[in-house]
Amino acid sequence: MNKNFTILLEEFKRISNKGYIRSVTKSFGSIGLTFEKELNKSPDSKYLPDYKGIELKCTSRFSHYPLYLFTIAFDGPNFNEIARITEIYGKPDKDFPDKKVLFAKLDCTYFTEINNQYNFILELSKEEEKIYLAIYDKNHKLIEKISYVNFATIYEHLLTKLSQLALIYASKKTYIKSEYYRYYRIILYTLKSKEKFISLLEKGIIKVGLISRISKSGVDTGRYRNKNLIFEINKDTLCELFDKVYEYNTDFFNKK
Repeated sequence: MNKNFTILLEEFKRISNKGYIRSVTKSFGSIGLTFEKELNKSPDSKYLPDYKGIELKCTSRFSHYPLYLFTIAFDGPNFNEIARITEIYGKPDKDFPDKKVLFAKLDCTYFTEINNQYNFILELSKEEEKIYLAIYDKNHKLIEKISYVNFATIYEHLLTKLSQLALIYASKKTYIKSEYYRYYRIILYTLKSKEKFISLLEKGIIKVGLISRISKSGVDTGRYRNKNLIFEINKDTLCELFDKVYEYNTDFFNKK
């Protein structure tokens, strides 16, 4: 285990020993934000790993939500390609009907129906080293296949952000309308290879969320936000992408 993994492990033990810690926010992602606050982690770029070259992923004990790996935009054919896709294939937002939104969970193994009119699927071209968004009509007749992400873009994000990963588990409880977390388990991983990522994407184990939505609060109300492609994987298949380096579970050790 390398030095930075060792430092993180010792910090995890310190935080775990504090027991239940009050959430710093009520927003989605509070479990991770609370842990990072306990780490005294300074704000940094979302493009870079969270802590000493290690990406941190926090989850609750019984959560079935996938883990978000990283977010990227289409490479082409247009600069703001997702805006074009949203305008053509999206539907009016219920609060801002003059603007369209689009949500889809995509992979390479099955079609996703969009607005009862279209079918989206991801198609890999290993010759071109691109992932295409292929759009078909209800009869599975191809409408277009022009929006793409380069393998090179994926590799850059993957190797920069996910060469090392820590998956951190917490128990959750609510007391007087506030949430509290007790961090009890950490698993440290290293990335297998960039080629393995493409293989898992091709098999549908890694999925992609296409998100183009409108902000509903704050100074950005009515503006587009999260216009991106979000790559994600389930916790139970994480070992297909990463090699486990070490695991520490305070619940297990406390039973000894």
